[in-house]
Amino acid sequence: MRLALLVLLVSGGCATVNPVAPTVPISPDKRVEEQPLPTDPAAEVLPLEIPKGEWVEPLEQGSCLGADGKVFATAPKPCPARSGIAVSEERAARDAMYRIRYKELRQNYMADRAVFAAQRLLYETRLNDANTALQNAQPNWFQRHAWELGILTGFVVGAGATVGIVYSAAPAFK
Repeated sequence: MRLALLVLLVSGGCATVNPVAPTVPISPDKRVEEQPLPTDPAAEVLPLEIPKGEWVEPLEQGSCLGADGKVFATAPKPCPARSGIAVSEERAARDAMYRIRYKELRQNYMADRAVFAAQRLLYETRLNDANTALQNAQPNWFQRHAWELGILTGFVVGAGATVGIVYSAAPAFK
């Protein structure tokens, strides 16, 4: 009984633990691919206080002035002091939403790239580990030629032992 207990305790030290492979932590709240895309600014409903109308008018400085520097009677009021464009409030709101949505989509894209880079790193690490394991599994030169070296060593040791015995026993026969 004591022997069986001793064997059981000693054999517990022979157990091996398999190494744990690296894993990517799973966090469902950070999955970019499952988050909804931002709404399309062209179809999004605007607040009621923004008047309807989608128009753009170019403005050119001095377009309502004649060669003498006086304002035409038929010129739009007020006469533009600078060049540019005038847009409706609805158009300006939608343009601002396009800028905001672009930034949001860019952030999602950056998050996707970070995930893809982490996956690529893990994949390449696994490939390198597999290549290392394959290289370690290949026999080295000594393992490939162990039979030949064993035979050669046996002949040399056997011949040396035979010669040694003959020389050591030779004085006894004189």
